[in-house]
Amino acid sequence: MTKSILKFAEPVMGTVASVHVVTDNKHSQVVASVGRVFGELHRLERTFSTFLAHSEISRINSGALNLLDASEEVIEVMDACTWLEHVSEGAFVARRPNGGLDPAGFVKGWAGQRASKYLSEFGFNNWLLNIGGDIQASGLNADNKPWSVGISNPDKSDELRFSLDISGQAVATSGARARGLHIWDAKGAPVEPLGSMTVVGPELRWADAFATAAYVKGLDGVAWVEQFPEYHALAITLNGDLVAPAWAAPST
Repeated sequence: MTKSILKFAEPVMGTVASVHVVTDNKHSQVVASVGRVFGELHRLERTFSTFLAHSEISRINSGALNLLDASEEVIEVMDACTWLEHVSEGAFVARRPNGGLDPAGFVKGWAGQRASKYLSEFGFNNWLLNIGGDIQASGLNADNKPWSVGISNPDKSDELRFSLDISGQAVATSGARARGLHIWDAKGAPVEPLGSMTVVGPELRWADAFATAAYVKGLDGVAWVEQFPEYHALAITLNGDLVAPAWAAPST
């Protein structure tokens, strides 16, 4: 039976989320499942965004809501952020320089992984979810091969530096070149130690968070990520040098 790939995109969380689903003839089911994915991402954005005055995070920061009275999802996310701050020795930060909560370094990957469950619940095994360059993939593409994910040059987004073939894995990249200085250290200072840091592993929530923490650590972050089973890091320096393990295939 011939398989096709259906593609969808939706602005959300300050970026664009896209979903690719490999299917045969279940187009209506695909549309329904992707609708649930995007709906969940919008719902979680309304919960966690620091740019929306009525989000739980904004209400906590304004004093209108006590963290202990927040939803179970907010407690779960902040607990994970506290663990990340500890295990990274402060490289991962979930507060803004003014002291307000900002779990963005964890939420995007966590939300993406959480929303992707609707694709599996609808019976689809071969799909790829991309939220602003952070990717969770399942199964194989329409050619019955692993999904190919390219990592671009931080200074030239149209120039591919290396590629990864993934199936049942996540890929997340952290860096300051595309969005400007938006990552800070524990002292509240913006940092740019590398061009970018990419992490690949089983779950997007941790790949995204580890990429952020490892980026702040600089080249030491590559080895730091290796302590977590099945997670690996690849870095591009400010000079454009690629620091990658043997399993990463450089783009030619």
